[in-house]
Amino acid sequence: VIADNVGDNVGDIAGMGSDLFGSYAEASCAALVVASISSFGINHEFTAMLFPLIISSVGLLVCLLTTLFATDFFEIKLVKEIEPALKKQLVISTVLMIVGIAIVSWIALPSTFTIFNFGEQKVVKNWQLFLCVSVGLWAGLIIGFVTEYYTSNAYSPVQDVADSCRTGAATNVIFGLALGYKSVIIPIFAIAISIFVSFSFAAMYGVAVAALGMLSTIATGLAID
Repeated sequence: VIADNVGDNVGDIAGMGSDLFGSYAEASCAALVVASISSFGINHEFTAMLFPLIISSVGLLVCLLTTLFATDFFEIKLVKEIEPALKKQLVISTVLMIVGIAIVSWIALPSTFTIFNFGEQKVVKNWQLFLCVSVGLWAGLIIGFVTEYYTSNAYSPVQDVADSCRTGAATNVIFGLALGYKSVIIPIFAIAISIFVSFSFAAMYGVAVAALGMLSTIATGLAID
């Protein structure tokens, strides 16, 4: 039992936590690199280059505030209330993050600034960059709910996989593999749409901040796990 608990902690908690932290750090660094070569246009706007760091900072504050909804504002007293509360936290953190990004986009960013789009100057407005982050946020929320639907025993996909075990291991493997392929359809479309929208607004810089937006509520996601 002790060995099993140690394995769960190392594999699930430490392993996945460090993996997601690595993704967040890499996305932040990538956004800063893209910003450094793209946001210094005609006007040399420095705040536009620092915008990825602002997104990360707002995300940390929002996730800290979101935890209060389960500990202080709506205190959880029954075990059956835990899962619904965690789902609400993901939605709350996304909504608060959108509000926070709207505020910092208006305050920190100039109304218009230029970026380099494959050697050409492209004019970007602050509300366009806000939409890039928002698209990433909502794509992350959709992916989170789809993941829960396909992996929670409260919904039919996992129950169907369990039923397929009744007729043997072969049907279980075939059904599970097919379900795995099916489960990624919506996330792929969500990511593709977010890339298309953000690239249309702000080229590679938009894609970079959309990826940061998708990861900005990662602290709440880890808490749910």
